Amino acid sequence: MSNRSLRSDQVLVTIGTACTMSAVGSTETYQALVAQSEEFFPLAAFDAGLVEIDPEAPSAAQGMRWATGENAGEPVSLDELTRLHGAELRANTGIRHVPGVREVSPRVVTDIAAPLPHDLETVGLRRLAGLRYEDIRASGLKEMHGLFQNEPLLSPSLQAQLFAYGALGALAGLPRPLKDIVPNPFEFRVVAATAFGGNEGLGQWLRPDAPLPEGGIPKDVFAVRLAHSLGSHGPALVSTMLSPSYSISRVLKNPELRESLKSEDDVGFMRVPQAPFTAVGACASSLIALADIAPQLLFDYPGFQKPQMIVLTAADAALQPRYGILEAFGGGALMTGDKLAAKNAAHGDGSERTVHDSLAPFDIDADGTVVGHGGSGLLVTTLDFALRNQLDITSIIVGWGTSAEAGGKAHFAGVGFGGENALVQALDMAYQAHGYGVDDFQYLAAHATGTRTNSKTDLGTALAGLRGAAERQGREGELPKLFVGTPKAVGDGHTMGETGLKALSQALQFVLGRQAPGVPTLRRLDPDLADVGSHFHLQAEPSPGNADGGAVCATQGFGGYNGAVALRSATPEALRRYAGDDAVLTAYLEAWPTIRAEREKRERIARRSPKLALNMAEMHRWVGLE
Repeated sequence: MSNRSLRSDQVLVTIGTACTMSAVGSTETYQALVAQSEEFFPLAAFDAGLVEIDPEAPSAAQGMRWATGENAGEPVSLDELTRLHGAELRANTGIRHVPGVREVSPRVVTDIAAPLPHDLETVGLRRLAGLRYEDIRASGLKEMHGLFQNEPLLSPSLQAQLFAYGALGALAGLPRPLKDIVPNPFEFRVVAATAFGGNEGLGQWLRPDAPLPEGGIPKDVFAVRLAHSLGSHGPALVSTMLSPSYSISRVLKNPELRESLKSEDDVGFMRVPQAPFTAVGACASSLIALADIAPQLLFDYPGFQKPQMIVLTAADAALQPRYGILEAFGGGALMTGDKLAAKNAAHGDGSERTVHDSLAPFDIDADGTVVGHGGSGLLVTTLDFALRNQLDITSIIVGWGTSAEAGGKAHFAGVGFGGENALVQALDMAYQAHGYGVDDFQYLAAHATGTRTNSKTDLGTALAGLRGAAERQGREGELPKLFVGTPKAVGDGHTMGETGLKALSQALQFVLGRQAPGVPTLRRLDPDLADVGSHFHLQAEPSPGNADGGAVCATQGFGGYNGAVALRSATPEALRRYAGDDAVLTAYLEAWPTIRAEREKRERIARRSPKLALNMAEMHRWVGLE
């Protein structure tokens, strides 16, 4: 069904693919694991800082050189890498036993978690992102060096680093510098989400378990204490790294520098980005953030300065400080070593569920979630803006919605009713605005916490939402079975506020026609799901994707927060549904194969190169008068 009444400036699209970092590793590492590619070990070794990869090489396995040690710079083969480091790379990836947890906090009830792989939580992510002191001092962002000291005083927190890596990494999808695509910084916005406002001190700079500097307690106690309460530090760091700003001391000496930031086109405005928008809505945070910013991208009101492009980003460092979140959840909601041993003993057939696959949504073994770290970033703009700037459109956002669950729920996640309203709203929008009915969606990126209770409400809410939307569309009969997938079962663990954006990034792969995860840990379907599960395709194998298909993401969170987003593949036929400048569309479609190929190469090079976040900030930031 076509709907030419909807204009191209009333349609939202994604640009490029999401940039992610999680317990499995970086975006490419994760995709290699989903696809069971031989590139997994080379990419994991790159994440770990063991090897450098020639960004231009067609395969990561073909372009490796040792990064450190006496053989630094020497080529390394896949066989040699696997022999020397394969077991280590596998063991330090995904869900795993975390040594020392009980010693750090004796009340913690489990040692199973999904922290970042390798050494990324200590110094590795700063290296990979380019956020070390020496990196910043030698860059165009040298005036920010105070935030990146080698001491853990003013260095960005782990959560802030995850924000910077994911959000700035997403800019690799752009064919030209952001400052050329969006000349006015005020028309750009960082839209962020996180689950735990109080966790990690909301951007804590001095980790409780970090050693104090030689001089003892930091001299600027006020600054450190203030940093403990800065909830916007991560999103603000991203915005600051892109801002055309100067240090205060330099401006005081050279007042003309401030004058250089005044807008010439918009008299009275300063040439700086809009303030970050941050949502704190538990697991549904990132989908709620998208639903809240979407109207602003489409809104038209006299005097309103609407964003032309946003970077949707989310990050959680839920295990810090001192693994307090594990204590807060307690053993009832978490998978523990004792539970895992009991499950394996009860199988009776000798089968063993390893710690890596201990988060098992929809399975009879689902007995607790596994908390982990993660960060993501994804570019969103309007179809009209993407066409005119020849940006690679990777999906069409055809619907979004939010709601609350109130039925007997108290503050728990996914144990009430009413959450299906978010999905009904998203599918209603897809139908009425874009002409896509419930039959046009084939993939469900599920919340999949890993508990039996939430497995039931996860699928139950999705089914209720599909049925509610079908009823509103006048559709009768049996609904199509959606393929169910979840990033968590691949080894990411539960990243809470970032989980919706991670699901969105996987749904995006599906509508691009690429492999998207199923539920790899599924072995024995929970018998309580026999009825509702029969309405979905639940399997361990990944889905091949559908380049002319649709996907929905639905996430439930503490406090009754729910978010849902519906995507459709961007195809020439799909883009022709909307009213706009036909000449612009024709020119875009002719160039699209080249635009797509160049974007894929650009993202691959950027994400296989060191200092991703710093390189993106230097390339894309708005510069003042130097």
